Amino acid sequence: MLAFRNRLVTRGRASSVGERGSVTLENIIIWPVVMVFMFGFFQFALWLHARDLAHGAATSAYYEARLYDGNIPDAQAVGRAVLEASGGTIEGANVVVTKNVTTVTVTVTGNTALIVPGWPGSGVSETVTGPVERFVAP
Repeated sequence: MLAFRNRLVTRGRASSVGERGSVTLENIIIWPVVMVFMFGFFQFALWLHARDLAHGAATSAYYEARLYDGNIPDAQAVGRAVLEASGGTIEGANVVVTKNVTTVTVTVTGNTALIVPGWPGSGVSETVTGPVERFVAP
């Protein structure tokens, strides 16, 4: 039994003499690349989620502003309420509503949280434009 054990140890040492540290070197190169891709994917998914939330807030504010008796402060409050209900995914969110006689435009802007340190800021901007509800006498 001891001879068998010694043979395994000797065989293991003999085959790995020229490859000492190769596994560590491969891990030093591969794992950071894998982590950057993984966190980059998560950052992209977070940006898509924030974009979807910004579009939902802009749409809700548009539906409030387009009403016949709708006004800009109420529409901005509705847009902000949708963003606050999302749990703060969009940081520094701003809801801008412009309304004239025929159209309403709502723009929601903000930034997503950064997962990857040093990654460029992920700004989000969504705009919804549509007609105003009007009363036309027959």
